Amino acid sequence: MKLILTSRYAGEQGQASLFLLVGLTLSLFALAVLFLRLGEANDMRTSTQSAADAAALAAVGDIQRRAAETIASGSLPWGVSWKASSGKAAAVKYAEQNNAKLADIRASDDQQGQLGNIVRVEVRGNSCQRELQEDGSVPWNQRDCPDKKELEEAKKRGETIPVTMGNAAAIAEVKIPECKSFSIFDVFGVEIGSYIGCRPADSNGSYSRIWTYSQAKSMTKVHLVDREGKWIYSELTGGPGSGRYPCTAVGGQNITRQMCKTHEAIMDEWGSVFEKYGVGCYRSQEDGGEHPRGRACDYMVSAGGALPSPDLKRGSDAAAQWMIDNHKELDIKYIMWDHHIWNPSRDPIGKWDNVKRHVPNRGGNTVNHKDHIHVSVNS
Repeated sequence: MKLILTSRYAGEQGQASLFLLVGLTLSLFALAVLFLRLGEANDMRTSTQSAADAAALAAVGDIQRRAAETIASGSLPWGVSWKASSGKAAAVKYAEQNNAKLADIRASDDQQGQLGNIVRVEVRGNSCQRELQEDGSVPWNQRDCPDKKELEEAKKRGETIPVTMGNAAAIAEVKIPECKSFSIFDVFGVEIGSYIGCRPADSNGSYSRIWTYSQAKSMTKVHLVDREGKWIYSELTGGPGSGRYPCTAVGGQNITRQMCKTHEAIMDEWGSVFEKYGVGCYRSQEDGGEHPRGRACDYMVSAGGALPSPDLKRGSDAAAQWMIDNHKELDIKYIMWDHHIWNPSRDPIGKWDNVKRHVPNRGGNTVNHKDHIHVSVNS
């Protein structure tokens, strides 16, 4: 027996095919919208990362500019470091130019917190995309950011509007060149002036005389890096106890609890003396001393092995006296300063100038403790 398809069944088959075609079309459209959303989200991340890179480079570029200006003016770039007011302003400007906002910024270095030449920034993109919800309250094609009115109304209801935003971080470093002052002599060997000669940092090449700002800037290298410095830098706020060098910035978990306590007491009392040039405590290199054991800190009062200014010399003398007067509370094992040592187990208690002991010459201001006070504790 031969079955013949009636027109009614043929119509139903055609209708089913039409429904299938419509369903496939809607599915393809949904996939297209999904890919569009994913593509836009990826574009937001890429754009925001570009903004973060630009902001980080601008932040260290501020140090580069000031270092180059200092060198071009005929001065050594000592003391040129991170400056939050101008560095942050530069980062904000470049983030905004790349359609983003600066969310956070901090400086660090590998020089015991003295320079702040490595800057990390976090930015948040201004573009956003509504997140899809399981209850279907956000349509597939609704990708725009909520406006101010929507946000205010949601806040009144105690709700939030979930959105996807581009967030990114970047780290940049500036390397200030090594510079020296060179004397100029006349034909009779009499010094008649001087000039600044520099070479790129970490270079063993010869020093070049700096004539122009552009020349100095070209030697001050700026680039993106993948890690922060070992020491967190916080700009000097002035006076004792400003918190520039907390324990976390001078060795963290590697210094003893007592050394941390003593360090914080010293900085609370003498922060205005030691904050300009920095503090260093723990170092892993074994030298037979207390630093690798987390029981010592160095309180710097100059940079580059130079002698301290008269004000910082007087301040350091006063700090050394305070340490003697409070050695029990501070658990002082010994202090070394200005080519001298004082040890409470060997030396009498009294005025620094009267009880300090001279130590043999080791061959430099730093190793002779003329540019910093070394403090060791017992535990």
